[in-house]
Amino acid sequence: MKILVVDDNKDICTLIQSILLADGYDVESCCNPAEYKEKLAKSKPELIITDMLMSGFDGRTLTKDLKRNAKTADIKVMLMSAHPDAMQICEEIGADAFLAKPFEIDDLVEKVQTFLTETPELKGTEPVK
Repeated sequence: MKILVVDDNKDICTLIQSILLADGYDVESCCNPAEYKEKLAKSKPELIITDMLMSGFDGRTLTKDLKRNAKTADIKVMLMSAHPDAMQICEEIGADAFLAKPFEIDDLVEKVQTFLTETPELKGTEPVK
């Protein structure tokens, strides 16, 4: 499975990419969200993992754009956020999954594996306390 991670936080990009590479996934990251379309054009991923709120760019807009375009509508989108209303927002804009920040590594891996084994359902993950 080809995965693209889009987040304006380089540490988050690196962390997620490292975790998923170690699990055998083909992962690229884009730490400048405004450039995600270039990565998308070069190799169409099956899954995009993106932060919902980023400086200068919005994961909600990214999701809506992907889902409205016939060429990219089949790409699964997992939105991440610590925003209290994020799961509801994800449902409203058509995201395929939601991961609450901060997240456990196991939760991330489990949600990605869901895309390989079944039709993903929008499920929330409780933040670590």
